[in-house]
Amino acid sequence: MRTQDPVLQRLIDASPDLDYHAWRATLPVSSLFEALLYQIVGQQISVTAANAIYARLRKLLIGVQRAPAQLAQVPVAELRGIGLSARKAEYVRYLAQRTAEGALDGLEKLPHEEARQRLVALRGVGPWTADGALLITYGHADVLVSGDLVLRKAVQRAYELPDMPTEQEVAARGEQWRPYRSIAAGYLFESMLSA
Repeated sequence: MRTQDPVLQRLIDASPDLDYHAWRATLPVSSLFEALLYQIVGQQISVTAANAIYARLRKLLIGVQRAPAQLAQVPVAELRGIGLSARKAEYVRYLAQRTAEGALDGLEKLPHEEARQRLVALRGVGPWTADGALLITYGHADVLVSGDLVLRKAVQRAYELPDMPTEQEVAARGEQWRPYRSIAAGYLFESMLSA
């Protein structure tokens, strides 16, 4: 990875002690189900807003010890009351129902691409949500969440691009980082924090 990409080599040299897995420990999730909820909440909103809404969702879940089957029965109005849009509230209920039915069972045993395909078949779960949740939960070294806005900004900044790259352009650039695309993204994210 270092020898194939001089820009990434510079980022690695700038943060030689980066613990790629440390950020996962800071997230308030303990399962794939929670990681998917976290990603759904974070779709197309700022990190600050997503964290606030997810904290309220977690309080709602923990406060009454709700399992997925019980969460599926929470009225949309109650979920909207914690800050979810009507559509995201529906996605949360749907995901909870499908989880209770076993839709997430066994995904930890599948290769990333197969697990991703099963997740994107669920309503409200697109590639960004699936990749992010799988990365958060399992920490695979070769997952690139190429549609992530912060990652796209990091690529633009690090590579001194005049325009923010598209998801497809980030994915294409990421091919040279295989089989460590997640780790490469970690250095790119880190470069944004130290900017």
